[in-house]
Order: sequence, then structure tokens, then C-alpha cells
Amino acid sequence: MYKLSVIGVGNMAKAIIGGIVSSSCEISSITLFDKFTTQYEDLKGLDFDFEIASDLNDAVSVADIVLLSVKPQNYDEVLEEICTVGGHSSKTYISIAAGITAETVSEKLDGANVIRVLPNLPMVIGQGVSLICRNDSVPSSVFKCISDIFASSGSVKIIDESEMNRLISVTSSSPAYVFKFVDAIHKGALAQGLEGDDLIPVICDVLIGSAMLLKSSNDTPSTLASKVASKGGTTEQALNKLNELGFDEIIKNAMIACTVRADELGNVQK
Repeated sequence: MYKLSVIGVGNMAKAIIGGIVSSSCEISSITLFDKFTTQYEDLKGLDFDFEIASDLNDAVSVADIVLLSVKPQNYDEVLEEICTVGGHSSKTYISIAAGITAETVSEKLDGANVIRVLPNLPMVIGQGVSLICRNDSVPSSVFKCISDIFASSGSVKIIDESEMNRLISVTSSSPAYVFKFVDAIHKGALAQGLEGDDLIPVICDVLIGSAMLLKSSNDTPSTLASKVASKGGTTEQALNKLNELGFDEIIKNAMIACTVRADELGNVQK
């Protein structure tokens, strides 16, 4: 069993914690530290006896594994403070900051073991996708524990870190594209004079059903799209308009912009 400390108790950390509490992860204790103590309020309903650290030093001191859930712009400040804690380099750290490599964090923590993980927002309902970077210097039992932590709130994919910044645009940022797509359909309905108050759940059900069909099918996305679009019909007209407006190119360019920003964030932290 491992002792976990969480530095920064924002929405993503709360989702991760919620998954741990409802699973059989090898975590014996969870210690929390956030400068804003109101962040602990949302966790009071969970059936778990959390420890609240008085400061960052106390949180790191008691941990075997430390989850760093702070904003990228605050990383340097937090890592510098961790370096003042005795024995800090013997801990294993989970870093979930976009764009910052495990090597960068490890160097700033005097060679400590770091596992880089990229979760996404649907973790808050147990339907997340987390990318976990391999790190051969981390004992297999610890790596399994960390994988189990994130699997408790969705699915996990183990990757090489060289793929991470490109995959941010595929799994971490992409829920925002989905939300925007739903919003666009909703706005299109309103523009045609439809009453829109109850359409969002309907659109979501269409999206969920379509995704489940695609996931269970041997067909490609393009093949399924063609099955919906009868020759000369309404869907064909809609798809023609999407193609005319460069729908695929827009998404591709958005994803490239996401990757470029991830690379920029990483360079800032070096």
C-alpha cells in the first residue's frame, strides 16, 4: 500500500481522488494540500478519511507518491519549494501538466522518479481517458499503482513520452471540440426557429449513440458517415457543405495549434 499526497486540489485532482476512493487502488492514505482551503469542501461527501496538510512540506514528507495538480505557470515555484523538503528526491511524482516533460520535472526535483500523465475532463464522471508515459526507472509495482489510480476514473493508454504533445490534441483538448460541436448543432437548431431548451440532451444522446456504434463497428468513420448519407438526400447535402467549408482542415489545423502550444509550454519550463 502507498501513501498519496495531492498538491493542488482543483477539479482534475478531485476527479482523480473520487476514482481512487471508489476503487481498490493500493492507496492507504490521501493527504491534501491546497493554498485555497475551500477546495476541500467538495470532498466532504466522500467516504474517506483524508488528511489535510498544514503546508506543502508536510504533504510531501508523508508521501510515497505525490500528485502534482498545479497550473503549469506555478510549477517552478512549487518544485522549488518541494526541493526544500528532506528526502524529496526519494518520492515518486505524478505530473499532469500539459507540455512539461517528465525529464524537466525530474531534473528540478534532483533526479526524483516522475510519471507524466495526461488525463481529460470526462474523468469527473468516471469516463476519462488518461495517457501515461512509460518510465523504466519507476518500480513496476509503483507504476501499476499509478496506472490503477487513473484507470479508476476511465480508460488508460500507456505511451512513449515522445508522442505526448501530439496526443494532447487527440485526448485531452478534444472534449472541448466535442462541446463546441454540440454547441454549433444547438445554435443551428435555434437559427431555424426551433425551441432549444431541451435539445442539448437529445444532441448528446445522438453523439453518445454514434460514438458507441463507431466503437463497436468494424467500419471506418467515413464508411459510417456514408451509410447515413443517402444519395441525393439531406445528409449528403449537409456533408457537402461541411466539405465545402473545410471542416476536416479546420479540425486538423486546430489540433496542430494545440500541439504547437504544448511544445511552447515545454520550452518555457526548460
